[in-house]
Amino acid sequence: MILIQCQFVLTLLFTLLPLLRARSPQSLAIVRARDECTRSGRLTAEQRRTLDRLEYANELWVQRYLHCFWTQLQLWEDNDGFNSMRIVQTYGGPHRFNVEQALPAIGGCNARARRTSTGNAIDWCYKAFVCILRTPVGDWYRHYMLDVINGNA
Repeated sequence: MILIQCQFVLTLLFTLLPLLRARSPQSLAIVRARDECTRSGRLTAEQRRTLDRLEYANELWVQRYLHCFWTQLQLWEDNDGFNSMRIVQTYGGPHRFNVEQALPAIGGCNARARRTSTGNAIDWCYKAFVCILRTPVGDWYRHYMLDVINGNA
């Protein structure tokens, strides 16, 4: 009987342990932005799962979600694009990023996407983001977001 109770307590502890970890302020902001943009975009459960798998197809609902998400985080402005330095500062600066790689990668993607977008901010934001995903910053983003989604950040 005692063995069963100990097993139950251990199972409960390991189940609740991830919930007890404190999230970073950045992680909490991301979770809030994700939830807000999911609600305001009226995304289905399947669409949310697609985003949770970090799949970003060139579809209008994805473009709208990404624009909402980055705007909510105050890292995207419709007139200027991604704020490279603010992104670096928000997510740990030189401790997490190679700043010499990150700033030109984000800035270059902003410029290229602005030139090729259809003239609206949602299209520009999507194209810049997809471009960034193809850089080392994108690798970092995927790892970080998976940690946030899984409650490890």
